[in-house]
Amino acid sequence: MQGRRAAVLATTLVAWTPSALADPLPPTVLHLTQIAEKRLARDLLRVELRAEKTGADPQTVEAGINQMMAEAVSRARQAPGIETETGSYAVYHVENPSRWSGSQILMLSGSDSEAVLKLAGTLQGQGLVMSNMGSEASPQAVRSAEGALTTEALTGLERRAAAIAQQLHSAVLGYRDLSVGNAQTEGGPRPRFAAMAAGAPASMPPPIAAAGEATVSVTVSAEILLAPKQP
Repeated sequence: MQGRRAAVLATTLVAWTPSALADPLPPTVLHLTQIAEKRLARDLLRVELRAEKTGADPQTVEAGINQMMAEAVSRARQAPGIETETGSYAVYHVENPSRWSGSQILMLSGSDSEAVLKLAGTLQGQGLVMSNMGSEASPQAVRSAEGALTTEALTGLERRAAAIAQQLHSAVLGYRDLSVGNAQTEGGPRPRFAAMAAGAPASMPPPIAAAGEATVSVTVSAEILLAPKQP
């Protein structure tokens, strides 16, 4: 009898062990970020010039700026393939000696850098002053690279998740909170500034620009669920 009671008790203890009742362990959450990038030619040149005038009164300054800008815009619009845009206009009083000064911005941009530089040199010869010049990857070039970079980043994320899971003796259950960014370029065109012109020569050689390349990248991130491999 005693042996039979011991066998029944042992069977009961096995049936009610804590490991038999506990829920499975929750999956491990792995946070990963993957970046894919490539180099693209900076195929868009942007040039910023300004018309500047000084005088004894604001009306004289404004009249001079208006005339310079009218001639500059007319000349720029004759150049095919170059986008022309006017920018900020300001006239202000300066002390010691007392005078008025003002300027207005003219912006040029185009994919034919040689044509943009030639036009910029012509406008400098007309009295405009260079304020800023820089090259960048055009939006069209960045968008064309976005799809391939997205695929590369997602593939890299998947491979990395699988490698980490293997090191942890786990398996990838799935993904959640996946974030895919748009293609981005590093920085922007570096500005180059010039001082106010005292008088421009009638013939001005065009400015020089070496565009180089820009780095375009796509970033993806996700939470990956990992679980121990089943024996």
